[in-house]
Amino acid sequence: MKKIYLILFILPLLFAAQSCDKELPYPIDDVKRGVVIDIVRSEGTDGVLYRGQTDGNFKVMLSIPEQQGDYSFLKHGQLFAVLERVLPDPTEDNPDRTKTVRDAKVVVDNITTFPTEITIDMADVYSKFGLTTPDIGETLYFTTNAVLKDDYVVPGWTEHTGFNNRILTGWRVNDRAYSYNVRYSVVCELVLDDFVGTCIVTEDTWWEEVPHEVEVTKVSDTQLSIAGLFNGQATNPLIITINPVDYSISFDKQILVPNSGVWWGNPAYNNFAFGNGTGIVDACDTKISFEATASVDAGTFSGTWTIVLGK
Repeated sequence: MKKIYLILFILPLLFAAQSCDKELPYPIDDVKRGVVIDIVRSEGTDGVLYRGQTDGNFKVMLSIPEQQGDYSFLKHGQLFAVLERVLPDPTEDNPDRTKTVRDAKVVVDNITTFPTEITIDMADVYSKFGLTTPDIGETLYFTTNAVLKDDYVVPGWTEHTGFNNRILTGWRVNDRAYSYNVRYSVVCELVLDDFVGTCIVTEDTWWEEVPHEVEVTKVSDTQLSIAGLFNGQATNPLIITINPVDYSISFDKQILVPNSGVWWGNPAYNNFAFGNGTGIVDACDTKISFEATASVDAGTFSGTWTIVLGK
């Protein structure tokens, strides 16, 4: 087990006086104010792509959150597609080596009405990347660019910085978190029964002792139970929920080790739990990947912890 000790801080209210400095550390004329555009998959539409197929019902909703305020300096928006592919990159020492490559294209331009729903033509999107159909190992993201009235483009994604506006996920939009992209993974048909039985944990950033076996049972058409996590130290199973539309994984806080205080020799560290779980099911390779926060009675550990398991 990773030797981690929980440190609880009580933060007092601090007051600090700051002097005024008329000289900014950057030229104010070079600062650009962007426009935040929210993008979500339209309810009831397809959430995944299938290998070799571009037909389906693919729609996204674009809106500008109230927190944005004035956006009169926006000329128009663009729907921006980012294609992530895993390609062979063999060497003599490692013939199975792969590399991840990403490319991005504007697929819909001159979006001037908000909120608005956009229908995505997947065949057209893939043609812009010089491809005909989706393939396994690909993930297609949609985000937005903001084109200002001076024609400056605020990109929703770049190769060096990734997706823009990730820090704004604390904003609330229609009783949900602000969303900066929509993701479509290329998948195989999801059959939860394929995961039932003994699976092997190949990554566990909390316990670190891998590989080890776990037992997976089917709870319902959308839930799986994973028993024996942490190399058998988890006395309670973890129940994960799989969304059949987009193959995403979610779960709320669950106590996995009630007597975890013995790990630290401190009863305040009892009731070790995983919570706020998110992840994805890879139906092609029969693999489950998720990350979660970890907590005990005394408080919550910083960061998130990853587990990967499969057949």
